[in-house]
Amino acid sequence: MTYGLLTPDVPLGPFEGSSVTVWSAQSKQARLHASPSCSALHSSQPVRQRVGLDPVTVGRMCTRCAEYRSWARPGTGLHLFLEAVTGLGLLSELDSYTQADQDSYGDDDVHQAAAALHERARVSRLITSAGQETEDDEEAEEALSDALHVRQTVLSEWRAALTSLHRAHQVVDLFPWLKTWAATRLTPKIDRLETLRTQAGRLVSQDAVVAVAAVSVMPEPDIHPEDPRLIPLGSPKDVAGQVTSLWRRWRSAVEDSCEHPYEQRDIAYYLAHGVSSRRTGSEALLQRARALLIEWEESALRQATNSGERTLVARFPRTTVSRRGAQESVLSKLTEWELAVLASCGITVDWAQSSLTLRVAEPVAVRLLSQRSVLSYEEQPTETTAATPEPGPRPGSKPLSPGVFDDTPVHARRLLTLEHVRLLRSTLLDPEQLYVVFSRDAGLEVTPLGVLEDRCASGWQGVVIAGASDLPDILFPAPEPKPPTAAAAVHDTADEWTGRVHDPEHPEFGRRLGIAEGERVFLRMCQGRRDGPLAQRSLALARGVTDLRVLESDGYDDRGHARRAFPAAVWHGLLATETPNLEPFAPASAEPWGGLGLPLGVLAEAQVYTSDGAGQYEGRAHAFHCVHRRHDRGVHRDDDMVTLAKLLISERFDPCTKCGGYAVRRLTDTQVAYYRAAHRLHNLSQRIGASARYHTRPVEELTKTVDELSPLDRQTSNAWFASPAEDRQWQRITHRLRAELQQSA
Repeated sequence: MTYGLLTPDVPLGPFEGSSVTVWSAQSKQARLHASPSCSALHSSQPVRQRVGLDPVTVGRMCTRCAEYRSWARPGTGLHLFLEAVTGLGLLSELDSYTQADQDSYGDDDVHQAAAALHERARVSRLITSAGQETEDDEEAEEALSDALHVRQTVLSEWRAALTSLHRAHQVVDLFPWLKTWAATRLTPKIDRLETLRTQAGRLVSQDAVVAVAAVSVMPEPDIHPEDPRLIPLGSPKDVAGQVTSLWRRWRSAVEDSCEHPYEQRDIAYYLAHGVSSRRTGSEALLQRARALLIEWEESALRQATNSGERTLVARFPRTTVSRRGAQESVLSKLTEWELAVLASCGITVDWAQSSLTLRVAEPVAVRLLSQRSVLSYEEQPTETTAATPEPGPRPGSKPLSPGVFDDTPVHARRLLTLEHVRLLRSTLLDPEQLYVVFSRDAGLEVTPLGVLEDRCASGWQGVVIAGASDLPDILFPAPEPKPPTAAAAVHDTADEWTGRVHDPEHPEFGRRLGIAEGERVFLRMCQGRRDGPLAQRSLALARGVTDLRVLESDGYDDRGHARRAFPAAVWHGLLATETPNLEPFAPASAEPWGGLGLPLGVLAEAQVYTSDGAGQYEGRAHAFHCVHRRHDRGVHRDDDMVTLAKLLISERFDPCTKCGGYAVRRLTDTQVAYYRAAHRLHNLSQRIGASARYHTRPVEELTKTVDELSPLDRQTSNAWFASPAEDRQWQRITHRLRAELQQSA
């Protein structure tokens, strides 16, 4: 398969004139490069410039950059257009499957293969009962093997050509200005596809297709375990189970193949697999198994005989576009039987509507209308019946052009539609990220792409303001490289694996709960990752999400990978894996050692995420990072989100002993400062009690701590407490501790 490169003759449509960043040498006629690190850029001081994308610019493009790099910023409309056209996109598809290659078979080869297959079918019909078989013919077997290989090759090539043409029409439908230009280049592909369909139709027997369909819709036959020929199988219950297993194995082998059911008679040996050939009745058992298969074949053929015909319309999916470098297609999931039906029963193809009209027998129609498939089947509407609306863009939607994503001024943005979201998700390699969107109903929001898709499907109207990749680079400077020294390595390792600090007077106390620590942990986890810069921007946007449960992974993509708004490391930047100690805020009678009863203050509304915040379910509550959960998926939509104030008064909350039962959202600097101050007061109260109990003189630092924490200035008081009552409660406790300290002294 050729790799399509953008050429000056490709119409750019509304993207013509779009500004792109390029690098080049000093010469005016030098090649334009997408990156200053291109190996074909032979200049020590490349010139960076912004140019308009037009045929002249395309003609000056470096072919190496066009093959391996993108000329537009990921996530923009121009980037999606180039991804869909270049690489293994439209340009590659237009040059593939236009004529026969060296591995293709000609009409003479197909004619010989069809004759061998028909002869095989004629010989197989001679087997009218068990035990009547023809003698092996080595030449016939070799000819049959070659014929089967020809059929498999032709069907595979026809599927590939159909997939290629389908992909080409998908791109052309998304970018209508390409239709006139691509029309003449699509004609050879259509002719080649029709040639392959004709060859495939000659190699597939419609009788076999109908018989297979009849077998697939057969009900389970009646089993007679009292048959004396089945005695070697054991008890009647064993007989019924093994005969049923034989029938299911036979039906499974038949229903996805394009072979006639009588080609699967070798399955009869499975019924006698556990019976020794020297045992009396083993030969009769094998004959009975063959007779059962013949009975089931005849039953299926009786249902298919004299059945009428129906006209169906098969519609191809229209909402998927191949990524650059992608080889898979939804049509690759078609079974061999369904592929044979499309090849042998197809009448006309309407690529404007992405549909194929079929005339099939009744059993085939019943199966196609009832089975799950990547294609959708429906009855062809009559003149008196209203036609079903074609799957496609909603009324009022427009093709992708500048202004849908963050590639124009905000005032020029256009409404985001479901088709735009699906195009973004299917075209980009890593499309899951966060977006700042605006709607008249909800205003500015930060939402993941999966949520936007659900909203657009429900009729949501809004515009994209910016994506994570569109945030200014000045806010995310690249880390300065540090000289690798042994002392620095030891310091980093010690800082990473240091134990939990319990002394409130220690400068590191409470640091692991803060946003700054989350940023440090996140950067360490993303070090050396390709998606690190984008993940850092996603972390910045995710901090503005009100409820983190909306960021849960949403299903799986076509590669089987979980859809995530960001890498798993972002969760560690949003949530603290260390559980805060709430003892200072508990009443004096709540703990065995007694709390201090301090107000939660600015900590009251701190969000807590747990699997069970009220003890409603069996088992203990767990946090997102607990070993008892899949921590790579982060917070789940079924988790509970409560505040620290509600968690503190929850009597049925049963936390896990390994993770603490919950994860608190990273605290701001103000919250960390108040958390430290509360623990310093609590520690002070414990030391005063110990001093009075053991008649030891309190140290001077206790008095210094009280002086630092009381009285508070107005700015600190307003930052720590939500009401004057909490401020007075803090002052009462500090006054009481001061009095106890003076009395102890």
